[in-house]
Amino acid sequence: MNKPLRTIFTFALAFTAAGVLAASTNAQADIIDVPGAVKSIPQVNAGNVLTNYDSSDLKNIDNTSPIGNMDRKYNQGTIDPTQDNAGDTFATTDATTTTANSFKTQWFLPDGFNVTDYQHGNFQSVALDDSGNVYFVESNGSDTNLGVIIKFDTNKLKQLGLENDPMALWNAFNYFNPYTEDGVTHNNQYDDLYESMKDTFKTVKSLTSKEATVKAAMNDLANAKRTTQAKYRKASSTTKKHLAASLKANAKKMAADRTKLTALQKQIAHGQSQIAKIKAKNPELFKNIEIAETAQLSPQVDIGHGQTLTFNPQNKHLYLVEDNTLTDLRNRDENNTVLEMDPNTMEPIRQYNFKMFQGTKGNLQLHTLVFDKNGNAYWGRKNGMGYMFFYGRLDENSVKFAAAPEKLKTRGGSPNQGVAFNNVNNRIYVVSDDVLTSVPVDKLTAGTATPDDVNYSVFQSKREWECLAFDSQGYGHLLALWPAELMKSTAPLN
Repeated sequence: MNKPLRTIFTFALAFTAAGVLAASTNAQADIIDVPGAVKSIPQVNAGNVLTNYDSSDLKNIDNTSPIGNMDRKYNQGTIDPTQDNAGDTFATTDATTTTANSFKTQWFLPDGFNVTDYQHGNFQSVALDDSGNVYFVESNGSDTNLGVIIKFDTNKLKQLGLENDPMALWNAFNYFNPYTEDGVTHNNQYDDLYESMKDTFKTVKSLTSKEATVKAAMNDLANAKRTTQAKYRKASSTTKKHLAASLKANAKKMAADRTKLTALQKQIAHGQSQIAKIKAKNPELFKNIEIAETAQLSPQVDIGHGQTLTFNPQNKHLYLVEDNTLTDLRNRDENNTVLEMDPNTMEPIRQYNFKMFQGTKGNLQLHTLVFDKNGNAYWGRKNGMGYMFFYGRLDENSVKFAAAPEKLKTRGGSPNQGVAFNNVNNRIYVVSDDVLTSVPVDKLTAGTATPDDVNYSVFQSKREWECLAFDSQGYGHLLALWPAELMKSTAPLN
């Protein structure tokens, strides 16, 4: 069985690790906390939320799309950890109608984040919030519809100097992969080092707490001294005698606390020195712990197809569609289900259940979802060889959707990988393999978009494009397979 999670304290940084039995390669060994099962959460049962429409009433934007990868045949690569891996670059082709751009590897993603032995590098979504965090959906496999959401604090990764290290995440999590012989070895190495360090960790933690208490007391004495000195300057001679005695007592206490603080700091420094010596025995191990500590995991949840994780900038929450089939719903009794999550705790907080009736029999199912900065929700679906959009709201106050009055006549890719929203240029993007198609959302919802308003970015990567998200500067962040990697555009997308 697993050993309990343990916290390792140094002066400025805490690492968390769980042990693994040496005899078992199936034991779970995470250096980040893996939450338990999802608890019961509030349900929002909204009924039918779609304003009915007739496809013939929707106007075509008479566009002619350049072609991306239409055949769903991909060039799959592998990562050789013994070689330098500078990453990949996907450059736009001459078919692009916008400014030339490229996607370059930011980080390769590992085989998994060591939650279950189903892991196989199958990442389905990427989302970015407005605080410097990036989120991934890791699928346990197409037969399970289960997975976890992983949150990384990119500011911490930058502080560690890993912004330009494509292999950093891959190395750190594969290093501790408990489903490989090397991973078990590394976890056991950590166990041995932890046993030799735990008493020192405990001592340093206790001493650091005492140090904080003494510093607080000294701060109180310093404030009291300033107050007494101010009174002394204005006091009568009789009162000054009393205040002088108070200042003398204050100085005596301050001197005693200063002596106590010096002794504590000397002990802390000694403990830190012992920890540093042990860490120096295996710097690679502790470097990888430090990297892994920038991550936070959600409980295992129903991720559906997994390609719909998105961030709502208005209420600062994450949303994930639990679409367990790739078709529309089978009948009018079934519901779309969407999970809302708190990105701070990574816990589900609400589930939406609703229908979207179309015509006299249809019940549409969500397979894409995105929000703009005002909390307006959008999704899209294939329409023959074209594409159509829906807009509305999806939050605790309202769930409603309507078809946009215009639709694209043609699209340049076969799979409907997702939609993305760029709040810098207020455009919605259709994501397909090797082609991004965007339309200004104001014109789309007003029914005034023309072919000249449609932008295309075309590539020749022959890779599977899973998801696209935008940061606050308008740079695109692309999740591509295989191998799984997060890529960033070299300039803002337009």
